[in-house]
Order: sequence, then C-alpha cells, then structure tokens
Amino acid sequence: MQHEIMYKPAYTLLEVRLEQGERIEAESGAMVYMSPGIEITTKAKGGVFGALARGFLGGESFFTNTFSANSKGILGLAPPYRATLSITG
Repeated sequence: MQHEIMYKPAYTLLEVRLEQGERIEAESGAMVYMSPGIEITTKAKGGVFGALARGFLGGESFFTNTFSANSKGILGLAPPYRATLSITG
C-alpha cells in the first residue's frame, strides 16, 4: 500500500494505491473517488450500540466503509467538510 497526501493545506486529499488483496477502512463520506477493481463494504462498526455510542459521545460516523482491492486500484479519501454559516441581522 502506497499513499500520497495532496493539495494541502486546503482541500487535502489522501490518495491510496492498493495492491490486490489489501484493505483500508475509512469513515463513511470520506471517499472522493475509486478505480475499478475496488470493492466497498459498509457496516456499523462495533455493532449498533457501539456505533451509537461512538456517534453520540465521540462525534464519529455511525457507519464505516471497508475498501478491498480485487486488483490494483486507486482510492481518494478526504476529511469531512463541515461548513459553518453565521447570519447576523
């Protein structure tokens, strides 16, 4: 597995090159792109109650994605974008 951090500090993107049989786990919503040959599986990590606890107490995502390479492939991951809007009148 090779990786490269691109476009920092703004719009940071992690590009991961997976060899056949390699896997990587990421928070749901982190995937920007993936090449053919990569399979995605989504689950509630730690079961329903564990995922709920992480979501409410830690602010983490309820679901996690596991990306598995059936052949060589590229995966692009980015941190979540959290916009803050302030309206004053």
